Amino acid sequence: MTERDMRAELEQAAGAAALATDGVAFLRPSLGGLLRRLAAGAVGRPAVGAADRLPSAREGRMGTPPAGVRVVRSNADQMWEVEIMLTVRRGDRALDVSRAVRRAVELAAEPIVDEDGASLGGRVRTTVVVTGIV
Repeated sequence: MTERDMRAELEQAAGAAALATDGVAFLRPSLGGLLRRLAAGAVGRPAVGAADRLPSAREGRMGTPPAGVRVVRSNADQMWEVEIMLTVRRGDRALDVSRAVRRAVELAAEPIVDEDGASLGGRVRTTVVVTGIV
């Protein structure tokens, strides 16, 4: 699996895991994510959710990454850095939701990074950013 394929798989898995976590209202794209979607002609389509999963790299097509998910490979320590930007539902503690999302994303990413062995595998560092409460 190439690094690009692994990144796409991690984006899909992280987005689905975050959306499935209790207390998450929706994933919120960053300005860069909005611009990428605009450039890809995706503006005007509904936000990508767990039910709207985009084709994975394994299916031979690269899709637009889910809104609110960013995955990069750190050159310094060879870690995969996953950033999730989300909005929490009112009544749920943002700290508890953030911890649950972080754990869910790490569990979802584990089989993907372990699958490739030492060549592209490695560790995953997850950052959760709460952008609002609705």
